[in-house]
Amino acid sequence: MIARAARQLALVLALALIPAVVSGAWQLAWKKAEPLAAGEVRLATAREWGARVQWVDARSRAKFERTRIPGALLLNEDEWDKLVGPFLDAWDADKTLVVYCDGGSCEASHQVAARLRKDLMIGGVLVLKGGFAEWQGL
Repeated sequence: MIARAARQLALVLALALIPAVVSGAWQLAWKKAEPLAAGEVRLATAREWGARVQWVDARSRAKFERTRIPGALLLNEDEWDKLVGPFLDAWDADKTLVVYCDGGSCEASHQVAARLRKDLMIGGVLVLKGGFAEWQGL
């Protein structure tokens, strides 16, 4: 009787495992399939660059003060005029700038990156695909 119950349990677990594996594989394949837009970089690539990256946080000051990528500089649209001077003082021209915002549908990083390129004529400016949420692993 115990052996029969163990076989039935094993069968139920095996049947439950099949959709879980298929669902997990589909979700991983779907996430990887999202292409980079022009001027974007994936987190894995930026991490490979290590100290050659200067992180730029395009989120609000409140979010920046709560949590950020270590060493990031704050530069957002709302406080552009106030923040651009301190940003330029801290900017290292030998590093690639990687701008991030919350992620998902957040466009702040793209806007700040565009202003860095156009208004300040800084080359080597990229946007972190997935933003801060990607950094946090969300």
